[in-house]
Amino acid sequence: MTVLRWVRTRHEMAPLATALVGYAILAAVRIAGAFEIPFSVLSIALTPCVLAAVPRDAWQEIGLRRTGGWRLVLGVGVVVVVYADVVACNWAAFGSGAANWTTGIPRLFHDLVGGATALAGVVMVLAMGLFVPLIEEICYRGVLFTTVRRNWGVVPAVVLTSAGWALVHLGNYGLNPPNGGVILGVLPSVFCMGLALGFCRALTGSVLASAIAQGTANLLLVAWVVWS
Repeated sequence: MTVLRWVRTRHEMAPLATALVGYAILAAVRIAGAFEIPFSVLSIALTPCVLAAVPRDAWQEIGLRRTGGWRLVLGVGVVVVVYADVVACNWAAFGSGAANWTTGIPRLFHDLVGGATALAGVVMVLAMGLFVPLIEEICYRGVLFTTVRRNWGVVPAVVLTSAGWALVHLGNYGLNPPNGGVILGVLPSVFCMGLALGFCRALTGSVLASAIAQGTANLLLVAWVVWS
């Protein structure tokens, strides 16, 4: 409890600095996951811990609120369209080979569960459709987005959280084994996806909306990659 109180006090006193330190730690662990799978798992487990820095009565401010109506529909629609464009561009540029980072998604989960194909499929659907979107959106479009927006405004919040989110994906694609094509593809791809998710977050005021949007787009992406 003392540690939790200290973290919250630091966040209240210097929210931007605390958020940047938290991001740096999470990014380092996740990128290390490119070389050791336990780090990759640890990074996902640590990501929602940023919520501990936010008092319960401030959760609505970071976007933990229900949403619906046309704003949700529009936000999800924009995210799905951007994801589709990104995937199409990657396939046009890199084909179905190893340089296309989207083709590595099933392999990522196959390696994670030690080669069990059926289990990898189940884990991939649950992770991409539910757990990862919720965890990532609370961190990036929730705590980090709100902190940056409070200091610099909405547009910098959308852009900077998208850039940070793109960078940590090197922990999953392009570093092990080293592949320049994958890196050239994944960084702008995920950045554009992040911009769409940031738009959804800003439009709806809800991080749950951006989580729904990411989960929906992720599952459509996985379906395309698996059955293409």
